[in-house]
Amino acid sequence: MTEISIQTEEEILAGIAAVAREHLEFSGELSPEMHLTEELGLDSLRRLILAAEVENRFRVRLEEDVEGTLETVADLVRLVAAKLGEKRGEHA
Repeated sequence: MTEISIQTEEEILAGIAAVAREHLEFSGELSPEMHLTEELGLDSLRRLILAAEVENRFRVRLEEDVEGTLETVADLVRLVAAKLGEKRGEHA
């Protein structure tokens, strides 16, 4: 049986920040209240890159229809946390 580690929202935020720095050349502090489009400057292509790299980092699947509804970094953190919770449930 595969062990799934439990990650806090702070750890998820740190992982998303690492993805943003590595794949989107974001520099600076990433905070939950930041807007993905306005403050991070994510156009549709950069949002797609962020989603794909977050999926890779956390080993989750983000549905396209849900991705489009995300407005803030906190929305993305909560979505990843929920997906990780679903994965834990599958392996329980």
